Amino acid sequence: MANKIIFRVGFVAGILLIISCLLPWTYYHSINETFTGFKVKPFPSGNYYGRAGIVISFITAVILGLTFVRKNWARQMNVFFAALLVAYTARTYLIFTGSIIPGEVEKRIGILLIIPLSVLLLTGTLFPLGDKRK
Repeated sequence: MANKIIFRVGFVAGILLIISCLLPWTYYHSINETFTGFKVKPFPSGNYYGRAGIVISFITAVILGLTFVRKNWARQMNVFFAALLVAYTARTYLIFTGSIIPGEVEKRIGILLIIPLSVLLLTGTLFPLGDKRK
C-alpha cells in the first residue's frame, strides 16, 4: 500500500515538474526580465543560461514513460535518469539564482519547486508499482 502512495506522489511530482518549467523562475533587475525554463534572454555581458526547462521536461517525460514498462532494466534506467535529473535541477538552481550583486536576482515559484519535485520523482522511481519485474 505504501509503495502505491509513494509511486503516485512521484508520478504527480513529475507532472508538476514539467509544469513548473513553464512558471516564472527568476527576475533579474539589471535587464528587467523574468526568466522561465523555456524563455531566457542573453545578458548584455554575453552570459546566456540556456533553456534548462527543455532538458528537465525531456528527462522527466522519459522517466514518466519508463514507469509503465514492467522490466528490471526500465526500473534501473528510471533510477539513473531520476538521479541525473536531481543533479541537473540542483545545477540549474545554482546557475539561475547565483549573482555577484546582492539583490540582483529575485527567485520566483518555478525555481523553488524544481529541486523538491525532482527529489520526490526520484523517491517515486525507487518504489515502482508491482514487484513482478523481469
